[in-house]
Amino acid sequence: MKLSIKKTDRRHTGSDIFEYVIDVQQEAIGRRTQRIIDFIEIREWCWNIFGPSCEREHWLYLLKFNQPHNTRWCWHTDFGNFKIYIKDEKEANWFRLKWLS
Repeated sequence: MKLSIKKTDRRHTGSDIFEYVIDVQQEAIGRRTQRIIDFIEIREWCWNIFGPSCEREHWLYLLKFNQPHNTRWCWHTDFGNFKIYIKDEKEANWFRLKWLS
């Protein structure tokens, strides 16, 4: 499993809300199926640890009406991306302990 966790910046939609983005990357050509399975496993872990959430575009839409679904995390899977956005350092540390140690 190839993962990166970085601080968000203005290039990331939602960077004013989520401090970190986790990118589930493809390890090698032809490994797309494993990448999808890895992403689903990480998303399920986030769901169990941080509570239910939704796609980033839906999350941001709900925020417009002052009804954010979950303030701790969301995910984004558009255009071949497999990303999870997390709120702050606390969630980032939980993630690092589980997936990067």
